[in-house]
Amino acid sequence: MKPFSPGETAVLQFTHRTRIDYDKPVVQGHSEIRKTPIKTGLQKPIETSLKVSPEVKVKGFFDHFKNQIFYFDILEPHRHIDIVSSGLVETTNGVCCGREGSKDERYIPVLVSEYTGWSPAVPKLMEYETIPNKVDTKMNQTEFEGALKELAGHFFYSFRYDPDVTHVFSNAKELFTHGGGVCQDMAHAMIGVLRLAGIPARYVSGYIYDPKKGEQGAHLRGASATHAWVQAWHKEAGWIGADPTNNKLVDWQYIRTAIGRDYFDVPPLRGTFVGSANQRLTVEVEVTLQSTSSSDK
Repeated sequence: MKPFSPGETAVLQFTHRTRIDYDKPVVQGHSEIRKTPIKTGLQKPIETSLKVSPEVKVKGFFDHFKNQIFYFDILEPHRHIDIVSSGLVETTNGVCCGREGSKDERYIPVLVSEYTGWSPAVPKLMEYETIPNKVDTKMNQTEFEGALKELAGHFFYSFRYDPDVTHVFSNAKELFTHGGGVCQDMAHAMIGVLRLAGIPARYVSGYIYDPKKGEQGAHLRGASATHAWVQAWHKEAGWIGADPTNNKLVDWQYIRTAIGRDYFDVPPLRGTFVGSANQRLTVEVEVTLQSTSSSDK
C-alpha cells in the first residue's frame, strides 16, 4: 500500500467484545457502554451495531463530553453479560480533528477550560517537571505538531510498555513509580506534562489498526485491546492527537470512541450488580482494514 496523503481516507472495521462471567447468579445489574464511534473531524461512522446478551432493551444518550453512551438493566438473575460492539468507520489521514464545538470564538475558552486542571487520574505531580517539553501555545501548527511528537517520543523511549505493573484504576504517578505501564498510563502522564505547561489536553479512548498483525517484527502496542492516546489544544488548528505508546501522531489507523479528562470519564464498560459473585472479564478487540481511497501500487 502506498503512503497515505492528507485528505485520503480508509474504511476500518472494528469488533469489540466484552464478556463478564459470574460464578453464581447476580441480579439488578446496570451497565453503561462507551464503545461507539461518533462523527468527528477525523472519522465518520458508516454503520455501527451493539448486541447484548441476555437480550435486553438498550437505551442511549450523549454525555457532557458528547460521547455516545448506551445503557441497560438486567433485573433478573443472570450469570453472564456478553456485549459486542461492531461497525465500519471511515477515517482520514489527519492529525487534527478541529474545534469540535461551537464556532463562536467566545465559547472556546469555556470548551477547553476543563482540560487544563488536574483530574482523578492526572493529579498534580512533581514528576511532570522532569519531562522535557517544548510544546508551546505560541507555536504555529507545524511547530506544535513537531513538539507534540517529540514529547510523545520521550515517553515511548523512556518508559517500558508493561501490562503487569498497573491496572485500570492507576493514575499517572504509577508510571513514574514503576518505570512502565500501558497506554492508559502513558496518556495520563503526557496529559499531566501538557497541563503543567498550561496546554489543554484530553484523554482519548478507542481502537488502533495494526497493519502488521499476524506478521513477524514490531507491532503497534495496544492494538489487541482498547487503546488510549492524547489530544492537545492548538488555538488555530483545534485538537491534535498524539500517541505516546507508539511514538506517533494520530492518523487513519485510529478510531475514537470517547474523550474525557482522563480514563475515569471514558471507561468502555461501567456497571454495578447486586450479589456476592466473583467475576471474570474477557475482552477481545479486532480492527481490520476494509478499503482505502487510493489504489495499491
